[in-house]
This record gives sequence, C-alpha cells and structure tokens, in this order.
Amino acid sequence: MRATVISIQDNGGYDRRFETLTMNDELNVVLSLGSNCGDRESAVAEAAGWLSRMLDGFSCSDIYETRAIGHDGPDYMNAVVIGSTKLTLAELEASCKAYELSHGRDEQSRREKRVPVDIDIVMANGDVLRPRDFSCGFFRKGYLSLNVAVEN
Repeated sequence: MRATVISIQDNGGYDRRFETLTMNDELNVVLSLGSNCGDRESAVAEAAGWLSRMLDGFSCSDIYETRAIGHDGPDYMNAVVIGSTKLTLAELEASCKAYELSHGRDEQSRREKRVPVDIDIVMANGDVLRPRDFSCGFFRKGYLSLNVAVEN
C-alpha cells in the first residue's frame, strides 16, 4: 500500500491537501480538459493526445463547448479523459501543470482569464479531488458521456 499526498491550489487561492491510499501501483484518474482562447478545439485535442500516451486504458469524451463560469470570458471547449497510470498523483499533477505552462498557461494568462489549456485531475481512485469541478456542467457532460457510474 502507498500513500500519495498532493496539494492543489483551488480557484479561491486555498491550498487543498489530499491523500490517496492505493493497494497497487496503479492510479485510476479522471481529468478535465479545457481551453478558451486560440484554436480551443485543437488545444483540447492535443492535450488529450498527450494524455493518451501517458495513461493506460485511456478513454476520452467528445470535445464540446461550454460557457465560462465566474467571469465574462470566452466560451470553453472541454473534454473529460479517464485512464490509469503508474505515476503518483503528485507526479501526474506536476506533469499536467508543466504541460499547461509549456502551452502558454502562465501567470499573465491566468490574470487575463485566458486559458490556452487547462488540465485538472478531478478524481483519483474514486475520490473526488475537485468537488466544484465535479459538480459543474463542463465536467459532468463529458464524464457522463463516458458511461462512468456516478456515485457522488
């Protein structure tokens, strides 16, 4: 058994710590992808392609458009992916944030509400890590389309 602890800063600026215990070396994850600037659909598709090379048992919802939440920004293109990895939660989170940064998601884009690409780990081994995202339409639409049993 291993314990993985991850700290994620939520949209309110609060650090949230999560601990996931696993009986094996595989981490089952559900991630949310989004983009609201540039070629939004391509940005989401490229992020999904990158994740498909990192995750075993990879599956991706269709890419779909949703309205911005909490600000008057452009609409988003979104998708939800599921899969498993031998990475720890912290390693996967770091890889996702490095991918975002390498594709233009920096502090200036955050201040301007521009999202070239956003990748968030919403669930890990059945635990909801981002309750707000889990309950929002931009996540639920793709999640439900993957025929995942919703227990939360």
